[in-house]
Amino acid sequence: MQRAMSKTGESILLFRHSQREIAVWKENKNIFYCPVCEERVIIRSGERVVPHFSHLPQTACLFSGGEGAYHARGKLQLFQWLTRFNMRADLEVYFPEISQSADIFICIGQKKIAVEFQCSRISRKEILSRIQGYKSIGIESMWILGAKYLKRKGACTFQTNHFLDTFIHSSPQKDYPQLFFYDPFLSEMAVLHHLHPLQTSKLFAKQFIYPLHKLHFKHLFHKEKNPGKFPEVWLKEVQRLRIKVEGAYGSVYQLRRWLYSKGYLFQHLPSICFIPIPYYAAVPVPFYKWQTELYVTWLADLKAGERTDIGRVKKILYSFYGKGTFDFSNALSYYLQLIQRAGYIDIQSSSILRTKKEIICYSSLEQAAQGDQSFFYPFFTEKKAKYEHDSPLFRYTK
Repeated sequence: MQRAMSKTGESILLFRHSQREIAVWKENKNIFYCPVCEERVIIRSGERVVPHFSHLPQTACLFSGGEGAYHARGKLQLFQWLTRFNMRADLEVYFPEISQSADIFICIGQKKIAVEFQCSRISRKEILSRIQGYKSIGIESMWILGAKYLKRKGACTFQTNHFLDTFIHSSPQKDYPQLFFYDPFLSEMAVLHHLHPLQTSKLFAKQFIYPLHKLHFKHLFHKEKNPGKFPEVWLKEVQRLRIKVEGAYGSVYQLRRWLYSKGYLFQHLPSICFIPIPYYAAVPVPFYKWQTELYVTWLADLKAGERTDIGRVKKILYSFYGKGTFDFSNALSYYLQLIQRAGYIDIQSSSILRTKKEIICYSSLEQAAQGDQSFFYPFFTEKKAKYEHDSPLFRYTK
């Protein structure tokens, strides 16, 4: 904790004072108080300890939990970095109406943002509760994670988990989520753009690493050019799925059995059963599973010129999962738009028209690999790059 109140009511930020001043305060046993609970706090400092205020034992204060040197150092560096820009920045600001304390609080025009440097793993419930708490008093939240959570698996692939997924799904930019990581020992900020789920524990992303002293706050929210490697990475993921061998209880195994009963082979399915779904539209069901179910029970039997009501398509999909189980609205809407873009259907108001373009079920793995390549490379052709910063967090920044 960097902030405390003196005996005279003055707000003290410890990092702004010299080691000599701090040593004198400790020697004179100056009295300081927690700005939240108003209980007495003491100064802790040393050769390997960032000077900070600490509560006495047996305190009842909700904010008495000690922070590690990693978090304390990073929080201070981020605060000093943010003070360089055209914004108001305060360290360790407490909001009594929601009983929450922000690591850093910034104001950009009329926009208010709580910046949290999150180094410890906390539950999804707590993350969402804190985000909602800030929202209830008109404050957006920006989460910067400790660098230990950034685990690279390949050139453009990274490990993910429920902890990281919570920040992705709660991003203020639903169609362009980002993840921010900071290493206080290297003074570097890493930003992941163009996040796309690949597996339960793996995502695709384009990574940028910035030395903090060269980084402007507004650059964090620039939409970067879509990386050209995505088609290549996605093709490998589809190939992995086609040849994957699972035990008798795996999701792919169960799907293979169901397909076999319908006269299909999983490894020979058309490419439209493996279309990637972005995070904002994703559901907790493997994308290939519900896309395959939709293809087999609906699209495969739809002849050119025939129409289907969109409501019927939804009913077909929910017949596998139950309407109250998952919300497929965004996933289905996104998927239908993409297969329309591929030329297989034409969406007209509330109905879907099947076009004359043939959907190919492959006859071998080799043909499937060639078909996937022909389908996905043009499918992911980069449109004109956009660099506009339209993030809700950044909208008021000059």
